[in-house]
Amino acid sequence: MTRIRVVLGICGALMMAYAAAGALSDPDVEPGGLLVFLAVALITHDLVWLPLAMAFGAVLTRVVARRHRPAIQIAALLVAVVVVVSLPLVLGVGRTAGNPSIQPLPYAKNLALLLIAVVGGAFVAVLYRRVASRAVAGEADRDRPA
Repeated sequence: MTRIRVVLGICGALMMAYAAAGALSDPDVEPGGLLVFLAVALITHDLVWLPLAMAFGAVLTRVVARRHRPAIQIAALLVAVVVVVSLPLVLGVGRTAGNPSIQPLPYAKNLALLLIAVVGGAFVAVLYRRVASRAVAGEADRDRPA
């Protein structure tokens, strides 16, 4: 195992210990409710999110050229995470008509702008790789004797 993986593993374990200690020392936290939440999060991750990500990765392997896969995979992962996290805000969950100051921002428009930026960034990365590979191929052609 590389050193960076060991360091990242230790940092992750320390953060989890800190979170657990904070949750268990808070008088308002119910341990039973916390265990249910953690179980649901684990099951949702392992039975929903992970299989979808693996299936999408398998499709990308067959559809996208190898040199473009990293940009497309990162963009797809970012889009999925941002949509899942922001969906309650976009749908207005928790918003009441009696209090307009709760969630006053245009979340749908902001989400659309963010998704456009992420997809645009992936598009620029793919174009850059395509242009760079053509430039390298062009230089190789010029270096060959006629």
